[in-house]
Amino acid sequence: MKRKHSAQKIVRCICLGTLLLTARVAAQDILSCTVVKDYGDGSYLVQIGSKTLLAITQEKERQILKLRRDLLDLQKEMTLKDSLSATYDRTLTWYDTTLTHQKEYIAGLENVLTGYKTLLRDYKKLRQPWLTFETGIGATGNAKPALLLGFGIRQIRLLGFLQEDNAGGFLGASWRLF
Repeated sequence: MKRKHSAQKIVRCICLGTLLLTARVAAQDILSCTVVKDYGDGSYLVQIGSKTLLAITQEKERQILKLRRDLLDLQKEMTLKDSLSATYDRTLTWYDTTLTHQKEYIAGLENVLTGYKTLLRDYKKLRQPWLTFETGIGATGNAKPALLLGFGIRQIRLLGFLQEDNAGGFLGASWRLF
């Protein structure tokens, strides 16, 4: 009860000081200040005339101001982190897009490479003749001239030789050395 009584005195002092600052009070008009509720944390619900007010201690006010400052600091920090997060998200999206484009580009290059390999294989087939006619002239042991005639299909050769009193044929193959 003593605590409530001293708290009421403190609140009355605060309330009277507040009234003097906010309202004009004639010397003969005295308003009563009553504590409606003690919250137990240094704040009180008081009634002055027809107005109900919340009275707090200076320590409580300092705590509230510190909490407001901390809240502003945390909001600034959160804004900065949100900005960094958004930048990271944009960068991640850009990397994903770049990676997708690179994969598409690599697939296109692989298709071109396959086409060039096919073209090279076709060129090599065309470079080696498909059908050839081969001729030659020579002599045998009796010093009479001989004629060599033949056909080639890819790597296989069919050759024949003719001489005045001799004739013959050969079947062979041709391989590239260099």
